[in-house]
Amino acid sequence: MVYPAEQRKTSPQLDSTVWNLPGDNKLHIHHLNDPSTAPTALLTRLHGLFNHIITEGRTYPIENAMTQEQFNGYFFTADLFVGILTDKSVHDVADDEWDTVLAGCYYVKPNYVGRSNHICNAGFIVNFHKRGLGLGSALGKSYLHYGPKLGYKGSIFNLVYQSNVASARIWDRLGFTRAGLVPKAGRLLDPQGNEYYDDAIIYYKSFE
Repeated sequence: MVYPAEQRKTSPQLDSTVWNLPGDNKLHIHHLNDPSTAPTALLTRLHGLFNHIITEGRTYPIENAMTQEQFNGYFFTADLFVGILTDKSVHDVADDEWDTVLAGCYYVKPNYVGRSNHICNAGFIVNFHKRGLGLGSALGKSYLHYGPKLGYKGSIFNLVYQSNVASARIWDRLGFTRAGLVPKAGRLLDPQGNEYYDDAIIYYKSFE
């Protein structure tokens, strides 16, 4: 059973894993369940990537850029998984190496409270400097590995905007069910910076 207020303190440290990417590349996933153990340079890079995503206004509902402290609190609500393009531990990566090796990350946390906290949610960041390497798909596959190990029985994504074709394609391929559609759920920005309303897909997958 997973309890939202206690999860970060009680989640076991899960083993790192390696995932194949197209070509000869490998994605190494590491579990971080306490922000105090995360390298400062890593948190700085992830914070910058996330604010870039917010500024684009296409995939997350958040409108305003976050401070570093706000970002740390948001992504470390529970468990964080970091993907890097090296076989080093995240603690062995030098500060000036992060721009080269950082692939992305995702948090995993309960989507609901109390008697429904066994259904989790996740939020992903993919390094836009590394597009075309299949990172989103590999991160998604690793999520299906780690979610059950954290004690969750299933996963739900509340807001996958229909315009986010790459994300929808990943969850479709990984066997998620399109459980619903929320009309005009997002007030997004197009590439020219103009606002428009987009529907959002609700995705669900059982881990059992």
